[in-house]
Amino acid sequence: MANRASPALSQEALVELAERVERLCREHGRGGQLVALLEEAGAEDLLGEAVALATSADYAPARMREVLDAIEGKLAGQGVHGLTRPDRAFSALPGVRSGTGGTASAHVCPLSRCTRGEAGQGRCALADRPLEAVRIDGSGRGRP
Repeated sequence: MANRASPALSQEALVELAERVERLCREHGRGGQLVALLEEAGAEDLLGEAVALATSADYAPARMREVLDAIEGKLAGQGVHGLTRPDRAFSALPGVRSGTGGTASAHVCPLSRCTRGEAGQGRCALADRPLEAVRIDGSGRGRP
């Protein structure tokens, strides 16, 4: 896979991309349904490229966006729309409460490629690794 030179994405575009990668990871982890849909569309190689990009040490956000757009296009032909598009609704993480006393924690993407955060342990389906536990100290500081 060649690493194409491309313009840098804005911070807003990077946040949206991270949300899209999260959606792809969650869908990929649901027992092969995504793979079957992409195989029917003749586009299973796109999922392979997305996984390679997400797990690469030389992450290429602009290329990842192109691949996700291509996945969306292939799936639209199958009647599936918005697979990787982020849900903009807000909800607090389950089990994470504000206030004093104790230390809150969350489990996040082990690759720092998406916005996934859960109170309990889960797995990154793209990297086939457990989510990483991080402490939340309420200062607004978090893992980059």
